Amino acid sequence: MGLNVPWGQFGIHGTLEKYSVGWASSHGCIRMNNDEVAELYKIVPIGTKVTIVDGVYGAFGKGLRDLKSGMYGSDVMEIQKKLKTLGFFKGTPNGKFGAETEKAVQEYCKANGLYVRKTINKELQIKMGFSPVD
Repeated sequence: MGLNVPWGQFGIHGTLEKYSVGWASSHGCIRMNNDEVAELYKIVPIGTKVTIVDGVYGAFGKGLRDLKSGMYGSDVMEIQKKLKTLGFFKGTPNGKFGAETEKAVQEYCKANGLYVRKTINKELQIKMGFSPVD
């Protein structure tokens, strides 16, 4: 079973390595025991919407994290949306932190009299109006 999000494709799949179930040891896939996947396949119709919640803070999962180029996720997408609303991000928010996001962060910092940087630390996220309880 596959999941498509703007920053990539991930799977819900079985594994023969039972010790790997329940640990964050992949790059986004959800591993289950094979018998559980077979059961899920029988009862969940194709096209069913799946919502993954990684913690109690919505798009920010388990809280604010330091972000830099090459990272991806719903938190990056929310920051891109905010930067776009403010006129700094010119592209389409996609949840992938790349050169366009770096440029938008630098322009945001310049415009707001902040230390100009390419990364987004927790303090900058708070200054942008985000908090761990969004």
